[in-house]
Amino acid sequence: MSDGELRKIFRQHLHGFDVLSVETGGTTSGVPDLNYARNGIEGWIENKVCDHWRCSIRPMQVGWCERRLRHNPRVFVAVRRAGTELWLFHASNMRRLVTERLDTVPRLGRWFGGAANWDWDGIAWELLNGSRS
Repeated sequence: MSDGELRKIFRQHLHGFDVLSVETGGTTSGVPDLNYARNGIEGWIENKVCDHWRCSIRPMQVGWCERRLRHNPRVFVAVRRAGTELWLFHASNMRRLVTERLDTVPRLGRWFGGAANWDWDGIAWELLNGSRS
């Protein structure tokens, strides 16, 4: 999958969350891959995958996230790197992700060892509380 199977992985591991895959096709461009809600908190996750240090982000994805951030601080970019790493960024850093290496952009977390070993309590905490840049 083009998102490194992150849609499936997030749905499987975010217990107590309502996670919705979003496909807007020809109606709207740039909408993130996942919408989630838990305990009255809602957010968005754009999923990316890369083998090296850069991921591909389209201008319309940056634009959508920047517009949404004006109304909801919970917009994130999740990057599955090298198959076993998860990097989580606040979308306020999305422009930097377009031009910089992953390891130079401020991140909310980085987890190793594949989805079964990622700290899902920590990831959930960031998605609910990590609305900072």
